[in-house]
Amino acid sequence: MPTPLDTFVGRREELAALARLGSEHRLVSLVGPAGAGKTRLAAQHVSKRPDQVWWTALASESDVVQAIYHAVGAHPLPNRSVRDAVIAEVEQHRRPLLVLDNCEHLLADVADVVSELVACCPRLRVLVTSREPLRLAGEQVFALGELGLPPVGADCADVAEALRYDAVVLFRDRAVSVDRSFELNALNVADVVAVCRSLDGMPLAIELAARRITVLSPADVLARLEDRLALLTAGPRASDDRHRTLRAAIGWSYDLLSEAEQAACRRLAVLGVPFDLGVASTVCGVEDALDLLAGLEQKSLLVVDRVGGGHTTFRQLQSVRLYCRERAAECGDIDVVADRVVDWVCSVVEPEISCFFPAPPVVLRLDRNIGLIELAVARTAETGDWARHALTIAATAWTSTPRGPRGAPTELLHRALSQPMPPSYRSVLTALAAMHHRVRGGWHVTRQFGLESLAIERAEASRPGTLARALEVLASAEAHTGNPELAWQLFDEAVELMRESGDKLARGVLLNSYGWTLLQHGEADLAAPLVRESLTLTRLLGLPHLLNPVLHTAGAIALARRNFPEAVDLFRESLEVGSEHPMDQFYDLEGLALGLVGAGSDDERALSLLTAASVVRTRYDFRAEPYWQALVDEARSVCRTRITAGRLRAAESTGERMSLAQAISYALTAQPLADDEDGVISARELHVATLVAEGLTNRQIGQRLGISPHTVARHVTHARTKLGLRSRAQLAVWAGRNTP
Repeated sequence: MPTPLDTFVGRREELAALARLGSEHRLVSLVGPAGAGKTRLAAQHVSKRPDQVWWTALASESDVVQAIYHAVGAHPLPNRSVRDAVIAEVEQHRRPLLVLDNCEHLLADVADVVSELVACCPRLRVLVTSREPLRLAGEQVFALGELGLPPVGADCADVAEALRYDAVVLFRDRAVSVDRSFELNALNVADVVAVCRSLDGMPLAIELAARRITVLSPADVLARLEDRLALLTAGPRASDDRHRTLRAAIGWSYDLLSEAEQAACRRLAVLGVPFDLGVASTVCGVEDALDLLAGLEQKSLLVVDRVGGGHTTFRQLQSVRLYCRERAAECGDIDVVADRVVDWVCSVVEPEISCFFPAPPVVLRLDRNIGLIELAVARTAETGDWARHALTIAATAWTSTPRGPRGAPTELLHRALSQPMPPSYRSVLTALAAMHHRVRGGWHVTRQFGLESLAIERAEASRPGTLARALEVLASAEAHTGNPELAWQLFDEAVELMRESGDKLARGVLLNSYGWTLLQHGEADLAAPLVRESLTLTRLLGLPHLLNPVLHTAGAIALARRNFPEAVDLFRESLEVGSEHPMDQFYDLEGLALGLVGAGSDDERALSLLTAASVVRTRYDFRAEPYWQALVDEARSVCRTRITAGRLRAAESTGERMSLAQAISYALTAQPLADDEDGVISARELHVATLVAEGLTNRQIGQRLGISPHTVARHVTHARTKLGLRSRAQLAVWAGRNTP
């Protein structure tokens, strides 16, 4: 058996689970990607086993039966085969365990031998380590993943907190082993965490990175990780060749693939972002890539993620991706993939380009693949394919992420519009440009683009959806540049077009825009029935992110009618249903604040929410309409007259420091959580804090709430950070004082 000289770090949960699995089942396959630590975990698992253990290292072997024969110390039998000799030796032991280490290059042979041994030796147990399972009946697959990592957003300056995670402990221990002066401290811990996270928590990569501490600081290592295959080459001399460099470890797996699998690995690596089955099929140039992806996942070269709504995506570990991208460059795959990505984006966008609003499933699909859209935009600009470039710009304008607003950047839109393209595509881009400037208060520019789009649509006279869109955006501009009567005519024409087409989604969006514009011109009573119809339509369609703006307009109408409790309820509902697209919700924070001020309750919370929304508006240059801005300014003035000076500054400071997500969580909390603390925490974080105060561990809290220990740790860290507390004990004390 291997006898490592360095320490074994972490994996307590995996060891316990492997022990349970090994006691219940006769054949267990420990599988995982290159450098996951399969051999090391297997050795640790069997090191204290009292029964007979035979260790068979197959990495350099070509004959499985002979390797097992020597490992078990079998003796030749007259006129009997080598297999018979192995079986005879195995049968002499009461509860033996045969370990077959590194089987991936001999998988078929190993499967054949193991199936015979298990059948002939009823007391025998077998543990296999491999990049992929044997796929035998009765086989139990134990997938080994990354070492524990601090969650994204955790306090990376807290050394004690960071050392609760195995990946960080491994880096620290291996760094100390080569440089006794190395110390994990507040100055370098964030860089160490970032290194471990960038290396996907893979033990081999972390160990190789830690060995560079003799000549590089953690910050230097982090800065060089884009070229990690050249950096991580200093494995111990005693290691086998596959473990001396990261490149060799990944190359071993890559070289065992079929030509089709190698091509898929290379082409998927060019994407650089998670992808779904449809994207993979296009990029790999096959009708259905399901078998390819399943094979690569079985070989530990793809990671499967379950995202919202049961949607499945795939990704490569970063180190695997960088290796395969190098091979893609060598094989000329990069341009091929870029062109196929353009094909995919255009195939999704083009059928929707004549609609008033793209179908929600299309928007969702694009949202999930926003990284591919960026690649397609760059590729079409590079090749001068301006018609398809217009389609990629439309895709950009339709998408959003939790970190950024919906819509294409100004420069991208204007640069695209300076290029030749079919009139129908130009109309779509000019309408998008008009909407882009509308949210930034550029009403005269909005009007110019709206007029151009409408002129093209009048000339084409064949696309009611885009004609209605041009009418809508121009109508809102006319209303704000001094011609409201014309605006109402344009709105009426657009609504009638969508009634005739039967497009309920478009009609709902149009009616809401019409009602919002009427409201800003003092026509709340005319706006109310339009928004009521819009609300009914969007509720029927069941699209939360489209319900969000309609609820906002309904709340604004309630404010205009001085029905503040109704306004508060509507804005709260809007915040709740719009959580999938939080960048759309700063308006609702302002609306809720206006309702609270109008009702005369919780002025401090209202001022914090107004301040948080103002930060978002400033960051993205989102300017409120004059009507709405006047309401916000008045509410802010009321707050300043009703709040004492000390609490006034505290409320504004809280709003300035909160992220948008934190502000939404704060807005939805029934009561202020800590009047005497600067920070504010979410309801879930408060619940976790109360359980910490009860003395429960993260695992116990997770079991009670139905979430993972890592998620609990993230809530604890976020709560401490927001409240300015330095330890878990301080959080427990705070929770004891601030909860019933």
